[in-house]
Amino acid sequence: MVPGAWHTPAAFDLIRAQLTQRGFESTAIDLLTVGPTDPKHQGVPEDAAAIRAELEKLVDAGKEVIVLSHSYGGVPAAAAVEGFNLKDRVAKGQKGGVLMVLHMTSFAAQVGSSLMDSLGGKPLPWFNITGDILTPMDPIKIFYADVEPKLAAKAVAALEPSSMRAMTDKGTFAPWDAGFQMGFIHTEQDQAIPIAIQKQMAALFPADHFTATLNSSHSPFLSMPEKLGEVLEQASQFAQEKAGPAGKSLLDIQSHL
Repeated sequence: MVPGAWHTPAAFDLIRAQLTQRGFESTAIDLLTVGPTDPKHQGVPEDAAAIRAELEKLVDAGKEVIVLSHSYGGVPAAAAVEGFNLKDRVAKGQKGGVLMVLHMTSFAAQVGSSLMDSLGGKPLPWFNITGDILTPMDPIKIFYADVEPKLAAKAVAALEPSSMRAMTDKGTFAPWDAGFQMGFIHTEQDQAIPIAIQKQMAALFPADHFTATLNSSHSPFLSMPEKLGEVLEQASQFAQEKAGPAGKSLLDIQSHL
């Protein structure tokens, strides 16, 4: 699991518990662009390397992995999966690989394009930019509008500054153009990435990609973890059936915000 900007792996604790109950292993990535200790020199390549290092361990162990990204996390996640497509590895007689790249209201940046480019090249009104550091204004409204108030307050307290480079570094690989199985989980009440923009990004994916829609805000992993758990299980079944012999075992769900 790959979190989005400002978020740490702890944001996924509830959904990871759901996955454990459903028989899936999971891991969550700690983004280098997020944190209190001067993240400004870190960017998409550094985050992609962190994701790739964990992915390499899983694939080398023969795991079949769904890479689940949230929000900004889709940009480094896309770069990280290059060379790990399960079907390509199976064709070479290798075990393990990426079964699906699954975006959860997550940015799909074309090669040579940045997250900021996806926003029309201009910072959003709720971006608070101080030099090379970015923090969100009004995170309850933007991220957690449908999250239980005490849990939302806890989530806000856990947010960390992010590097502006996360917004401006360019994408280097587009798995949707390289034969990967793709998926997109839409969130209808999202105030961070409006549903219309989500659909524009999902339109980049192959016509037969997995798709699901939740009536949630930007953070269904907090507001409706049980329902999201159902959707992730559906995604795993879809991916295994589509992969055929290459997707024959239970999946490990890997995500990073």
